[in-house]
Amino acid sequence: PPELQLFVTTSSLGGFTSFSAFSLDFATLWDRGATLPAIGYALASVIGAILALFLGLWLARSLP
Repeated sequence: PPELQLFVTTSSLGGFTSFSAFSLDFATLWDRGATLPAIGYALASVIGAILALFLGLWLARSLP
């Protein structure tokens, strides 16, 4: 069905491409010897994602 195709292509596969881009960015920084920026990028990405999640939950729960 079209709904299933949309779900698989945008949500499931979209997550893989996002993670792949994040991993490639980290690996590129690491390979270039930019160890501190690579670690900072990874920490900022993970912590930022968690903070965004909690902000989204708070906003959703604040709606009437």
